[in-house]
Amino acid sequence: MSQDQRQHAPVPAGDDDARRARLDELRRQDALRARRGRRLRTGATAGGVLAAVAVVLGLVASMHGRPAQDPDDASGIDPDRVNVRGERVYEDLERDHVKGEVDYPADVRPPVGGRHDPQWQNANGDVYTRPLREENAVHSLEHGTVWVTYSTDLPQAEVEELRAKVAGVPYRMMSPLPGQESPVRLTAWGHQLSVDSAADPRVDAFFDAYVQGPQAPEQGAPVTGGKATP
Repeated sequence: MSQDQRQHAPVPAGDDDARRARLDELRRQDALRARRGRRLRTGATAGGVLAAVAVVLGLVASMHGRPAQDPDDASGIDPDRVNVRGERVYEDLERDHVKGEVDYPADVRPPVGGRHDPQWQNANGDVYTRPLREENAVHSLEHGTVWVTYSTDLPQAEVEELRAKVAGVPYRMMSPLPGQESPVRLTAWGHQLSVDSAADPRVDAFFDAYVQGPQAPEQGAPVTGGKATP
């Protein structure tokens, strides 16, 4: 006789107490099996959902040419290393607020951080047609802004292409920089990338990495209500 057959064997008709006890035991075992089945089905469903999410994340990442991110890492950006091919990374930058001019390193233009004016430059998608005061612009970098500077020799068509990427987008700003050797340069706090063309795909990659990125000491602080003119 199998286990199921033993469990469901008839109870003698004359023994009411034994019958009731036997029925209670059968009901308990049936309920236990039902709960076990629900747990198995729930586990299978949850596993299927997680697998589907992983597939979707992998497809999205491959479409953008980047590896899938760890779900526990919201940005996937390491502020202390190169995240966009060709960029330079600078560490140990001062953050003091100072009045007056700051003697920024001559070999890093525009500056990527350091001491700066207490008032930030407005960077709510602002497009400036004149060079910015560096001390105010650096404060905007501290808040998570990406600052686009371009050579005054850059063709107007490329200036307009940059404008389309910046205008009206919070935590982005752009301005010309006379004497800049690179046609286009993108700067975030501690990070800088030089490219030859506004059409270089690394321009968008730099925006994606550093607009309100983890490199900013005051990530998400205001970029409106500051200095509105160059």
